[in-house]
Amino acid sequence: MCVYRDLETLKINYYNLKAASIIIENSGGHLKKILLESYELGNDIKNFIEDSLIFIRNIYKNCPSIEYLSLVFPPSKEHYAEIEELLKICQNLKKLLLVIFDQTFEESTYYEKVLKYGQDLLKILISSKSTNIKEIRFYGDFKFSLKALEEFLRKWEGCTLSILTSSYILLSDYIYEEGDYKKLINKYKNNGVIKDFRSESYTDVINID
Repeated sequence: MCVYRDLETLKINYYNLKAASIIIENSGGHLKKILLESYELGNDIKNFIEDSLIFIRNIYKNCPSIEYLSLVFPPSKEHYAEIEELLKICQNLKKLLLVIFDQTFEESTYYEKVLKYGQDLLKILISSKSTNIKEIRFYGDFKFSLKALEEFLRKWEGCTLSILTSSYILLSDYIYEEGDYKKLINKYKNNGVIKDFRSESYTDVINID
């Protein structure tokens, strides 16, 4: 078994979560950055549910010094619980990328589902709030309702946070730049809670290094 005791940065892709988990398990606890390469997600990822769950667990068990972290996961209660545990343990996190990938796509219920996914994710971030996190990036199957976003920003008062988003829904990212969303974001920029809130391309959001 190889041991990677001097490893501080690990760059992976979605298709190799199992291999990445093994490296993390034998990293010696010095990893500071776990980054995702910018590959498009596809439904042909094998064992994604199980491998992504083990991946998250191995991070909070073996990476106490992690500062930059990219996570890709399906929107299940079990995954959300493990992410919440990770955020409570890994208190050195500065930048966080969260990629939600739902392999059970159904067009008729998609819009309602992504609103629920966004709401659940923001609730986890509220319950495990860390003052060290300065930037959170979101990509994939999610959308933030105005109510959920307002609750999140209100609970995040006392910190200054940059938020970057990119979703599969082509037009949904633009809602943050208009109407009530824009008013809400400007309010919390003026309050010092938001340093920056931007909708960016997939590539720009994924590359957190």
